[in-house]
Amino acid sequence: MAAPIGLDTILVAVAALLAPLLLFCVVVYRRQSAAIRSAMATASDVIGEHLETLTRRRAMLIRIDDYGVADTGRWQDEIRHFVDNVIRPRFSEEERRAVARGDWLAGHFRDEIEDRVLARARSLESANQAVSALTPGAFEAHCAGALTARGWSARTTVASGDQGADIIAEKSGVRLVVQCKLFQRPVGNKAVQEAFAAREHYGAHHAAVVTNAEFTRSARDLAATTGVVLLHYTQMSGLDRLGPE
Repeated sequence: MAAPIGLDTILVAVAALLAPLLLFCVVVYRRQSAAIRSAMATASDVIGEHLETLTRRRAMLIRIDDYGVADTGRWQDEIRHFVDNVIRPRFSEEERRAVARGDWLAGHFRDEIEDRVLARARSLESANQAVSALTPGAFEAHCAGALTARGWSARTTVASGDQGADIIAEKSGVRLVVQCKLFQRPVGNKAVQEAFAAREHYGAHHAAVVTNAEFTRSARDLAATTGVVLLHYTQMSGLDRLGPE
């Protein structure tokens, strides 16, 4: 008669059978966790790259109705568009699979966008209040100073007879003319036309309109066909990417 199998023997046998499965689960979990952390880091980098644009879009899309209630519908649509069409294409294949398994990550990305954009908006609001208190001439000097700080040789033009350029700047053989608009309303076509004319008049490689406000859709359309660069004054670092044409 065979001796009965002890409980310890059974437990050892079961553990031996389960060990490979447990090891596999641990490996999968660690790879999944690493991919999720990597996806979060990628998303954070992409949000940082587009933070200024996201902040401007939020200001444009959130509206306060007649009852003082904020309508955030279009801004939420913008966030979803950004996550689906800007962040997700930047994921590696492994990051993409990890995100697909964790639906909660989409909420995490939306929350990070909201938090960082709101913080940036508050910072810009404070800066905009200070800039809005400047005179137009002081705003031109402020913009020229920002260019000079980035290595441009920049000078403001005489108010009369400036031919559409408030600032003429040069750097590494690139000549730039800038039209500065300190406005309380969106900047329209006229500023784009003036900058375009100034570029031709001064033989510049590029022309830009810099403002503390927004631009009308018509101004953006005209800028796209004339090659005039439209910038908020906090984005002037983007002018460093301009090269000779």
